[in-house]
Amino acid sequence: MAQPDYQDAFQIASPIAEQSIVETYVAIFGHMPAAFKSLIYLRNALVAPFGVAGPSRQDLSEPIDTKKHYAVGEQIGRWNIVGISDDEIVTGLDDVHLNFRVSVKRILEQGVSCVTLTTAVVTHNVLGRAYLATILPFHRFGVARLLSNAARAGRL
Repeated sequence: MAQPDYQDAFQIASPIAEQSIVETYVAIFGHMPAAFKSLIYLRNALVAPFGVAGPSRQDLSEPIDTKKHYAVGEQIGRWNIVGISDDEIVTGLDDVHLNFRVSVKRILEQGVSCVTLTTAVVTHNVLGRAYLATILPFHRFGVARLLSNAARAGRL
């Protein structure tokens, strides 16, 4: 991936150190609040005329199989796997307007197990930059909320 036009990282302590990286990924992205799903459906309707595809209602409601052995090139949830190891899974999508990657990584930092969720975006044109600028406030709030919800529910 080229130098990102946008990148962020959010980290949270996780007492559940024995989770697989797929279980950790699902703990975050497999439990999306209804309000988030509604925002995604609205986003899909608004950007479809510009050739930006989005996840279907089925994509957002299908449970993710945590027992499956996933490999690069396969889809997990609504995104494609571009890298996977015991401690990190990187997913994303590429389209004409932008490419993005989402990394979920488990690390041990000063004896504490942590989960770091990183997003990187490369824009390709004006529509990609406009889209990124529009969704960033929702993205920042949403990512932080997904992590805190997972921790509060005891999934991380």
